[in-house]
Amino acid sequence: MAIYTPQAQRRRQLVIVTVVAFLLGGLLGGFVGRILAPTPADRVASVREQARQTSSQLRVLSVHFEDNAASLAAGGDAGAGLALQRADDDLTRVLQQAPWVTTQQGTNLLNNLHGLEAAVRAGATKPPFASNVDRLAQDIDTTFGLASPAS
Repeated sequence: MAIYTPQAQRRRQLVIVTVVAFLLGGLLGGFVGRILAPTPADRVASVREQARQTSSQLRVLSVHFEDNAASLAAGGDAGAGLALQRADDDLTRVLQQAPWVTTQQGTNLLNNLHGLEAAVRAGATKPPFASNVDRLAQDIDTTFGLASPAS
């Protein structure tokens, strides 16, 4: 013998099951999403690591200059210009992700980097060039909290 369930009761049960499923899915999704979301400390560490990579790129450029690498000399393959352009792109991106870096600090870093790029385009990579690149790398480290100002 079949038990007849009225259509209104079936519809009501379907609505209740649907609402409960949405609530459970939302709670479970919110809980899992919150657990997997990066913390502010994770974001700061990520930005600092990107800034460290940028300053390391600049230090490599300085070492190559001190070793008189052919790509840095006039008529070379423009390695210094390419390295500085990449550092510019990376630094611009990192500055946008670092709210603790003031606009003035970011502008100073970018202006110094643009000055180095202009020197390379003009072929003026004289001996102070390496020390200026090192100074910029140190300024990046200090600004992003990777090194103390006294070091």
